[in-house]
Amino acid sequence: MTRAKSQTSEYRSPISSLEVDERQVAQMRQRLRELTFLHKTNQMVSATLDLDSVLQSLMAQVREYFQVGAASVALLDAETGELVFRAAVGEGAAEVVGLRLAPSLGIAGWVIQTGKPATVPVARSDERFYAGVDEKTGVYTQALLAVPVEIEGHTIGVIEILNPSTGTFDPDAQRLLLAVADLAAAAIRNVELYERVRQAERRYENLFSESADPIIVIDLDGKILDLNQRVVELLGRPREALRGMDFCDAIGVSRQACQTAVQQVQAGQRLSTEMQIPSQYEGKRSDSSGQDTRTLETHMAKIDYGEREAIQWIGHDISERVALAQMREDLTHMIVHDLRNPLGSMMSSLQLIHTAFVEPDETVPVMKLVSIAMRSGHKMYRLINSLLDLGRLEAGETELKRTLVSARTLVHEAMEQIQPLALNRSQTLAARVEPGIPKVLADAELIVRVLTNLLDNAVKFTPREGRIALSASQAGNELAFSVSDTGCGIPAESQQRVFDRFARLEHTKGYKGSGLGLSFCKIAVEAHGGRIWVESEPGHGATFSFTLPLEAR
Repeated sequence: MTRAKSQTSEYRSPISSLEVDERQVAQMRQRLRELTFLHKTNQMVSATLDLDSVLQSLMAQVREYFQVGAASVALLDAETGELVFRAAVGEGAAEVVGLRLAPSLGIAGWVIQTGKPATVPVARSDERFYAGVDEKTGVYTQALLAVPVEIEGHTIGVIEILNPSTGTFDPDAQRLLLAVADLAAAAIRNVELYERVRQAERRYENLFSESADPIIVIDLDGKILDLNQRVVELLGRPREALRGMDFCDAIGVSRQACQTAVQQVQAGQRLSTEMQIPSQYEGKRSDSSGQDTRTLETHMAKIDYGEREAIQWIGHDISERVALAQMREDLTHMIVHDLRNPLGSMMSSLQLIHTAFVEPDETVPVMKLVSIAMRSGHKMYRLINSLLDLGRLEAGETELKRTLVSARTLVHEAMEQIQPLALNRSQTLAARVEPGIPKVLADAELIVRVLTNLLDNAVKFTPREGRIALSASQAGNELAFSVSDTGCGIPAESQQRVFDRFARLEHTKGYKGSGLGLSFCKIAVEAHGGRIWVESEPGHGATFSFTLPLEAR
């Protein structure tokens, strides 16, 4: 018996070993199948950065592998906090995609809030189950498996599979679906990172394209790689023609200086300088050679451009600032010149008068010298007042001293101041005031200065023995003044600019003046609620007119 038992034992041992080997082979095959599935899944989620496409393909692969009736994935909406079904396959898929749920509803909500997976053999007996989705889709959920999708420890979604063909889920299903969720999370993370990069690129592209400053990117050999719209406008050439062009040739500056700048930046320096660039901008100005130019404050530096180094050139248009600085310098010279001349006349007259009194000499025309000194003093007074009042009137800081004054009084005072200047140039100065004009409520001193400035300009721009006329008349409910001359006239394109501050027009070169008189006239008239304009034909004189409202007393 003992031997028989021994023989039996020896006989069964190989069979037991064979069963163990078969189980191991089965496990290895199952493991290989899982790895193959995960490998294909990983390849699939890495194939594209279109998130919806990735999730839809992933659910199709999950459904096929797990042999379930439906598979879906829902992600949290960052703005609303709701769960949104982004992809679904199988039963009710069309109704599920786009469905929104509160994150507290159903088993999916429980998974979101706890971050734990849930396997539910009988869905409708689970108190966490929410039947609302079944009602909307017409699907009857029997068994359900849900796992969280996590990124950096935060649950951002749920993958659900339901109604397996065998009726129950395999013990390894939860573990394997969690691995799928990890792959999905990696895909979602990749898409998010890609979208952030794309957004940054779009922001840069928008800043680049829509920048008010011209920007050029050039390679280290000095060829243009890219440029924005401002460069196209600045240089007046198509974008396609400029790409690939030599940078120094494109911007049209000194080649030697340009190449030196490029070489310095190639060596790692950051360069800031000013450049005069030929321009096609509207509102362009000309340099001394007559060429249209803009002054740009430029900055050059080496940057990373894609996978290579490049040089970025940015220009900031400072033409107006340069022009303003030049205007200030010109203004200083004009004011000094305009003040020095009358001051010189005053000093010379006073010196001669002093000499006449110290050493009595009846041949010295004392009264004439006094008159010259007074006229020079008045000229200085008007210029200084114009400078002071211009800014005050613009800012509304000067209170008008309105009184009822007649047009005849205003015309008489202005004519009295200008008459000596006209006589000195043998010009005919005439005035006409329409009878019966009512008095106007105005600051008499300011309006006299307006008339004096207009008459002074007429005298200045009218040749010797020319004619100047001042008239006043009523035009409806307004009082109208006009100053006409037989001077050189004003071109049509310059008639709007004559009232600009410090305006020096092309046809006025050679004439002295600060460019403040007409600007003061415009602001003073408008401060009274009136308007001022000019009518002129070159070579046939000019007529400056302005109106004042005849307000009720």
